[in-house]
Amino acid sequence: MPKLFDIKFPGGCKSLPDGFWSAVDVWIKKPHVVNKRLCGVKETDSKDVDQDDLRLLLHDPELFTDALLFMITGASAAHEADKPWSSSVRTFIPKVNCYGTNLHKEIILKDFGRQRVTFIPFEEDAEGKASLRKGNIYQIQLCNQDCEEWSLELCALSVDSWFSDGVAYPKLPWLSSDLLPKLVRWATECRSSEFRSTLSLLPVEKYSLMYQQLKDKYKAMVKVWPEVTDPEKFVYEDVAIATYLLVLWAEERAEKGLTARQSFVDLGCGNGLLVHILTNEGHPGRGIDVRRRKIWDMYGPQTLLEVVLFLPLLCPPLLFLRLLWKIPETPV
Repeated sequence: MPKLFDIKFPGGCKSLPDGFWSAVDVWIKKPHVVNKRLCGVKETDSKDVDQDDLRLLLHDPELFTDALLFMITGASAAHEADKPWSSSVRTFIPKVNCYGTNLHKEIILKDFGRQRVTFIPFEEDAEGKASLRKGNIYQIQLCNQDCEEWSLELCALSVDSWFSDGVAYPKLPWLSSDLLPKLVRWATECRSSEFRSTLSLLPVEKYSLMYQQLKDKYKAMVKVWPEVTDPEKFVYEDVAIATYLLVLWAEERAEKGLTARQSFVDLGCGNGLLVHILTNEGHPGRGIDVRRRKIWDMYGPQTLLEVVLFLPLLCPPLLFLRLLWKIPETPV
């Protein structure tokens, strides 16, 4: 089992070993925190498994033998006798669908007794046929010496066969230089609650699909952007916000049995692109700001944008977004 990289924890770290598992959970449940090419993942419930269960999971006898040796290095006989692993499967959801109908997944095996977690990637086609990627099996382990000095180790089953596409299959140097230092920081801070994501409120698959559709639909705005601001940053940022709201609102309508689309007011609408997208997608609303932008003229009359220096009470009540009130320094 070749060790590729290790990194030491700062001295006096009191959050281990619990902090290690908190950090691992961030990487498992929210890999998009570090891998920006991912939108998120969908994870199954975990269950305890033993060698017989693992043999059924992996199908291939040769792969099972190699993977088992990789995973139980240093394990005691007592440890091997019970169900030593907590198993789950995560499905990657990329920001850009580069895999067609194939699903890219990982079997995740947590070994709490040995303080290690193993990732076994596989691909699943439209018919449900799975093919394992032996060359991309890797493991992250928490190690300690004299109960004082802690470190993280990254190991791979077959370094020479490693494949990378930067999405579901990151590069080994990236795992060493980017992921491991972040795991150390997260484990040291042990604040997994900070990583709660607003995307957890939504079906990530629906978000990813709609984001791609809206990105393709509005990408032409980048070429005609008249403002001095960075068009790619602002266009795709507003596309992402619009995607979130549209999916959230669709879920709300389905849950409450509503047919009418939600209305909105965007306070401090800036370039107005978010208002334009939401309006185009069928939601009535308007944007308000303290000054006009050049790009407003490009949207057409259906996109309602107003300059208002003082905002009275708006009635009837609408759903407010970006509650950023712009009040002038002098009375109107």
